[in-house]
Amino acid sequence: MISIILEKYSLSFMFAETDKDAVNFYKNYGFKITSLGEKYPGVERFQCILKS
Repeated sequence: MISIILEKYSLSFMFAETDKDAVNFYKNYGFKITSLGEKYPGVERFQCILKS
């Protein structure tokens, strides 16, 4: 689905923000992962960016 959206809308990048439970999904797809630290008490968040 990610590839279809990138192609259909001619996007040069896509980004998402997620938690540690889903970060590996994005990492395995090829997104660059950056920790945003604890945006909420006890919850580390990650920024995920994929450039096409």
